[in-house]
Amino acid sequence: MAALLGGAGLLCLGSCEPKSRVDELKDFVEKVQKEGSSYTEKQWKEANEEFGKLLEKLNEYEDMTPEEIQEVARLQGEYAAKAFKEQAGKAMEKAGAALDGFMQGITGDEEE
Repeated sequence: MAALLGGAGLLCLGSCEPKSRVDELKDFVEKVQKEGSSYTEKQWKEANEEFGKLLEKLNEYEDMTPEEIQEVARLQGEYAAKAFKEQAGKAMEKAGAALDGFMQGITGDEEE
């Protein structure tokens, strides 16, 4: 019996490590990086709200280590870059379509 418990304890050493306070944010940012390209405007709004809530939760901790603070800053940068790339790209597509229509209206040209 003691051998069984000892074996379980050894297994737990690698897999039972407590999660970092930053892991929830890290997992969320990784998910957005994988799936964000297909997000709708509504999904981006929801993702931005969730991101803000996760940051608020982390800001409540007054005892974060310098490493945790650095990791949060890195994740903020990664999220901001992905969000800007995806949202700005979609906005530019809309603006391009509107500009095309505007130019067609001015020149009287119609694409067929």
